[in-house]
Amino acid sequence: MPSTDCLQPPLTPEERSIVKGYGGWTAFMQSYLLKPWENNDVEEAKAILKGLAVGE
Repeated sequence: MPSTDCLQPPLTPEERSIVKGYGGWTAFMQSYLLKPWENNDVEEAKAILKGLAVGE
């Protein structure tokens, strides 16, 4: 587990399931070319994740 996975914000069970499918928070963010240590990127990742969770 990358040390940046500890930067994962609070997630709903649905969102957590999606992130787990990517292999963790860091891998999820990197798959969208986002950096887990950048606040703007975290906000964008949360918006993407919310959209994916609604689609499930």
